[in-house]
Amino acid sequence: MSWLKNHAATARVAAVIILGGLSATACATNQYVDEKFAAVNSRIDQVDARLMTATQRAEAGNTSAASASSQAAAANSAAQAAATEARTANQRLDTLTPRIDALEKPATPARRPRG
Repeated sequence: MSWLKNHAATARVAAVIILGGLSATACATNQYVDEKFAAVNSRIDQVDARLMTATQRAEAGNTSAASASSQAAAANSAAQAAATEARTANQRLDTLTPRIDALEKPATPARRPRG
């Protein structure tokens, strides 16, 4: 007979003990799981805090950009008003220029008779 047939019962018992020992060591304890969850939760809290800080900075930047945009719009409006006033002043100057030239032109001297 073969060795396996002679020692089949012993081989079965040894296999059950080996498999039982391996399966017992493969299970995680509650303490181990709690420690790992605590580490992961701590990391999540850190990332969440960084996210909140970044969100606040982004909102502050957005507010600042909106303020700058409104100031730029006001400056643009003022520049357009100044350009309109400059055009009006130039038109008035263009209408006055011939009059001023006429006034500055030397009067023709009175002619003296010859002789």
